[in-house]
Amino acid sequence: MRRIEELELGGDVISVEAVLNSRCSSDFEFGPRKRHWGTLINKQPPKETVNRILSCCNVPRLSSGKLITWFENGYLFLGFDKPNDPYIEHVLHIESGMQHQAVYLSCAAQGVGACLQNEGIYGTEYERKVATARHLLMEIADPYDSGKLTMKAPGPEKPFVAGKNLTEPSRHSDTECLPQLESVTPFSKSGSSATKRDISQLLWAAKGRTPHLIRMHAWNLMWGLTIPTWGGGQDYTRAYLVEDDKLFIYRNWTKDFSSLNRLLRQRFRWTRGNPTHDIHFVRKLNIRSELDGHDTAIILCQNEKANRALWEVGYMLENMFIQARGLGISYESKIFKIEEIPQLAEVGLAGAATAVLL
Repeated sequence: MRRIEELELGGDVISVEAVLNSRCSSDFEFGPRKRHWGTLINKQPPKETVNRILSCCNVPRLSSGKLITWFENGYLFLGFDKPNDPYIEHVLHIESGMQHQAVYLSCAAQGVGACLQNEGIYGTEYERKVATARHLLMEIADPYDSGKLTMKAPGPEKPFVAGKNLTEPSRHSDTECLPQLESVTPFSKSGSSATKRDISQLLWAAKGRTPHLIRMHAWNLMWGLTIPTWGGGQDYTRAYLVEDDKLFIYRNWTKDFSSLNRLLRQRFRWTRGNPTHDIHFVRKLNIRSELDGHDTAIILCQNEKANRALWEVGYMLENMFIQARGLGISYESKIFKIEEIPQLAEVGLAGAATAVLL
């Protein structure tokens, strides 16, 4: 792997956390109103770089369906062969989202720009294959003052506010990202038990704040995430922590994304709140049977029926898998069964899709 010049990091390790913190959407930009943080250069990456990106598309499998990738008109398409079983298709959308994120992360780790372009909020069917997204892969100008990667927290216009219940996330380590992406698995039973610091790091990996602005509108002052967002949307999914029969919701912003916040952003070019990293207690509950006997888990839920929410679940799942491997902890994963989803909705976990069991 060729080295990315990075003043802050030093050394040769392009770590899991540095890549998660630096991943950003890129495009060809013209004029003063940039919509992306990274700027593509009209030069394709070397073949060996593209091949390594493709090797990272071999994401952990959670269904018996067939994921597919193909190139067309210079774009890398991601999707799957359409199955006859609606539940398998449901899971395939999550797995395809994992592929979207794997491409993004492998590009960031190799200093390549990526622009995730949509195929509609449900995907697009071509005969018997479903395209969920397409990526434009190009060389990129340095998106940060320090180069192609950064270890900084969000700020300074709206500084990062430390949470009260979680430790601050690490944004660099000694664990190299690309090997984790190429060999990631949906479970590992050989590691240590997750500590509170590990759980905090997993939540940040899932949907934590990073130092690039979403859609590059400086007036918006909405800092980016470890995952891509559809048009800057903030609430297509939710992440919860269940621990010792208590339910907590993960918060990455100090104010809820209410109608008032949307109105202020649209009319006055101002967003209430600051980026943060915290959990808030919701209620007591016992769902150990749905968690296969585990008492600690991170649960990912979709807030809407559109498949883009399932892709976003996949983004978070892929991030947590590689972060868990980097931390050296034991974990399992679960896709909730059809009959378990309404049961979880009754206890306040509407749209539950997957869980990482700790």
